[in-house]
Amino acid sequence: MKILFSLIITTLLLASCVSVSRFDEKQAELDACHQQAQSDTKAWQAKQAELESALKQASDERDACQSKYSHAVTTSTQLQQHADALRLSLQDEIRNKEVEIETLKDKLTVRVLDRILFKTGSAQILPAGEAVLDKLGKVLATAQDYIRVEGHTDIVPISARLKSKYFSNWELSAARAASVVRYLQYDQKIDPLRMEAVGFSKYRPVTAGTTAEDLQRNRRVEIVLSAPPAREPAATN
Repeated sequence: MKILFSLIITTLLLASCVSVSRFDEKQAELDACHQQAQSDTKAWQAKQAELESALKQASDERDACQSKYSHAVTTSTQLQQHADALRLSLQDEIRNKEVEIETLKDKLTVRVLDRILFKTGSAQILPAGEAVLDKLGKVLATAQDYIRVEGHTDIVPISARLKSKYFSNWELSAARAASVVRYLQYDQKIDPLRMEAVGFSKYRPVTAGTTAEDLQRNRRVEIVLSAPPAREPAATN
């Protein structure tokens, strides 16, 4: 009887051990599945964040591109309007070949020959030159363009008589550009923060010829108008 009882107890214990072992196995499987699920969730969250960041960057680039395009169209339209207004205002000077107006990409250039602006070897503006600058100033006053005034000379060196005042064509071209800027600021009330004066001496001719007409074309002041750069879209978090 004792032997039979012992067999029964042993059988029950063995059955219990088998159940506990299988439970632990299933629990381990469940834990592994849970860890894998957590790992997959983190991976998907990271991928989602990466895709959202890429989408935002693409959206920002699209907005910037659209902004630049709109700015370019507006700039082109405004510069063309300014060119039309100047051609109308300066039609006599253009007809007499004293003034040339040229539009190229995002710039408008008003080229004024020195014969209407200055005496030979001088940076003092003549009355006829002031009349041209007065007409130009009326257009500039209605715009917000940046204004670069460039002084240019021909290849003829400064005479010995003028050496004490203008050592070379560099000084003369810069002085002439500064005179025009000063006139636009004080007589036409153009904001000086919109302007700059640059002297190029003989080194940027419009023609490489050496005839009297060629030299005359190279002696000039150029007023170059360009629109302010487009503003970047405001950054968003």
